[in-house]
Amino acid sequence: MSEEIKREGGGGHAFLRSLFFVLCILGVYIYVAEVITDISGQGHRGAVSTAVGPEMGKEIFFGKGKCSTCHSLGNEGSAIRCPNLGIVEGADAPFDRPIIQRAALRAEEIKAKTGKSYTPTDYIIESHFNPSAYVVEGFKNEMPVIWKPPIGLNLDEEMAVDAFLQSYGGEVDLAAIANSPIFAELKKNVKALQAESGDSGGAAKPLLVGDPAQGEAFFFDPSSPVPCGKCHTVKGNGGKVGPELTNVGGTRSAEYIMESILEPSKVIASGFEPYLVITKDNEFVTGVKRAEDSTGIELMDDEGEIRKIEKENIEKVVPQKLSIMPGNFKEILTMQQFHDLVAFLVSLT
Repeated sequence: MSEEIKREGGGGHAFLRSLFFVLCILGVYIYVAEVITDISGQGHRGAVSTAVGPEMGKEIFFGKGKCSTCHSLGNEGSAIRCPNLGIVEGADAPFDRPIIQRAALRAEEIKAKTGKSYTPTDYIIESHFNPSAYVVEGFKNEMPVIWKPPIGLNLDEEMAVDAFLQSYGGEVDLAAIANSPIFAELKKNVKALQAESGDSGGAAKPLLVGDPAQGEAFFFDPSSPVPCGKCHTVKGNGGKVGPELTNVGGTRSAEYIMESILEPSKVIASGFEPYLVITKDNEFVTGVKRAEDSTGIELMDDEGEIRKIEKENIEKVVPQKLSIMPGNFKEILTMQQFHDLVAFLVSLT
């Protein structure tokens, strides 16, 4: 009888141990899921509560869509990497009119070339669906595809942004958006992406697991092998030599961020191209161009110092193909440091 009780008791302990183990594993999975959500920025994305229309579109433009990271609207905003979408005072055509009116000019060009129907609304939608289809002269092909991760706007959000841009100098026409063949193509691709990713939001999945807190400390530590904060600003802290990175994880994929660290000269952000100025005294001055007028050129060096070279003393100005950002990070970073740094940057949404 006592043996039976022992055996039953032993079985009960074994069951409790198994249950405890299962609960521990479940807890680990929940924790990992939360970490991934934090790293990818999905846990901090602002909700958009208004109905589909220009009001919702404006909220997305300056919020979740991160459009204002690269675009300004007339005097609203200070972004310079991509075209100003409003009226630029004193500018030549087409920047002397808002984007929907520029879109009308572009639509006429397309119709004249192809003989096919193409509307201003088609152009607005296409600039989001496939930004590489037409790159404005003087700018680079560097706009992210906003319906793909990490931005990942859904169809209602896309339509709202289109409506907002329609309203900026024109009339809102949601039917024109919904009936556009380009919007139909966008819808098909968004649904395919959702099916492939297995969710409705197309949430970005981080490729590397690192510690964002360690990456942040490493980023701002002036004694680290790569003191990124010396040249880049995050949330008001850091230097101005390179692009601001406050929202980089919300606009760029993990792959893009990793490539920018390991191969900084492959894609140099607009407005941060380096130049070499050769003076008549045979002096060589290299830096990022910060200003140029009839009196001279201002260059910022990798220490953040600005030097003005007078026009009368300039022999030659030569654009450079190598970024001012060092290209040897792959050699001086450990794997753990690299993972932590990427995790921090991906978290910046």
